[in-house]
Amino acid sequence: MNYKRLGGLAVLLVILAFPASASMVSFLLVETGLDEDTSNRQYSSLWEGGLMDVFFDAGHIVTNSPIARIKDKPAVDFSGVIKDDFNEAVDGGADYFLLGFLDYKIQAGNAVPTGITLKLYEADSQQLVYEQKFPAGAGKNLDEEYQSAQNAGRIIISHIEDR
Repeated sequence: MNYKRLGGLAVLLVILAFPASASMVSFLLVETGLDEDTSNRQYSSLWEGGLMDVFFDAGHIVTNSPIARIKDKPAVDFSGVIKDDFNEAVDGGADYFLLGFLDYKIQAGNAVPTGITLKLYEADSQQLVYEQKFPAGAGKNLDEEYQSAQNAGRIIISHIEDR
């Protein structure tokens, strides 16, 4: 009986000896180039889900703000609704903030994505860690587009320092 207790205690001490921590990443996707009455959010939701899945699978804690929409990209990233969402993420304990601008254009009455710019910021300092533009809407189907989102997420995640 004492061997079971000693064995259990040893296992518990080994588990507790290795610290486990995860960075918290907050996501905000912003649709640009669309009017408020355009209802197509399929690609935006797909990109958001693909990015968040990659970060979650890598062991990070993920949160998101509702997808925002503005007519044109702002001159300063942290202004208006973006600043509000960033402040909310910081207040919630986020270590990183991933801001994505999903650009659309209207073709034959349909909203078509043309590209996405992903910007990774450190939440506490608002310092830009990494930025890259990726093609969006280039997949032959939604599965390929989702895979593109995941591939973009893998590139961005490589720039997060483990804490």
